Amino acid sequence: MRAVVTCECCGNRQAVARQIQRAEIFFVVCHSCESVLRVEVTDEELRAAQATPRTRPATRV
Repeated sequence: MRAVVTCECCGNRQAVARQIQRAEIFFVVCHSCESVLRVEVTDEELRAAQATPRTRPATRV
């Protein structure tokens, strides 16, 4: 699973650079305001992400 984290201080959205394969808690630093963000991934969120069909971006011809 991949995740996008939104900073509560400045609203900046950023992608987590690594795969998330199990429920865990980790910290990232906001690229905009340098606040420390606590990210908590639950088993329920992982199951929901796995149940959601992936779509591929449209390719240009």
